[in-house]
Amino acid sequence: MEIKKLLTLVSEDKQGSFDLFFNLYYDQVFRFAFYYLKNREICREVVTDVFFSVWQSRKRLSAIANIETYLYVVVRNEATRYLSNKQKHSFVSIEDIPVQIGQEEESPEQELLTKEMEAFLSKVISELPEKCRVIFLMAREEGLKTKEIAEILSIQESTVRVQMKIAIDKIVASVKPHFPDLTLSVLLINLFIR
Repeated sequence: MEIKKLLTLVSEDKQGSFDLFFNLYYDQVFRFAFYYLKNREICREVVTDVFFSVWQSRKRLSAIANIETYLYVVVRNEATRYLSNKQKHSFVSIEDIPVQIGQEEESPEQELLTKEMEAFLSKVISELPEKCRVIFLMAREEGLKTKEIAEILSIQESTVRVQMKIAIDKIVASVKPHFPDLTLSVLLINLFIR
């Protein structure tokens, strides 16, 4: 079903349309909330708040030009509100977000090295400053362009580019000492393989 038609049905309170909308966007909303919150239980709570907020605003959904941008903004606002209210930042690794390296059949040694590198990359990514991590994951996991990320986060495109450079520089600086034979181009390709 076309998204515009679905949004119109939701805004008109057509039976089952909001369930369809919820099922269509739940995973994407959850993933984006996880970038901010890094805790699955808290994400479930915030995602519930996001969809409740969307439900309350459903009459205006058909007028929204880009529903994904709208959802990202609602997630960002709800996650920020949650963090402000709770004033606690839990540090959880991003091991639940897979880093896939290599698509060919690997030898047992290569598999071991790949797993070691995946774990190391997950750790390095989880230790990035929050803004760098969120922007990096939006580009890497969601495949969003600089302009889209800037729009979603309400920041300048130049800020997105600077934060991406900081993230990549930190990742490269952390990975290079542990994997000295890895070339920069191979690392960058592996960072963005999905």
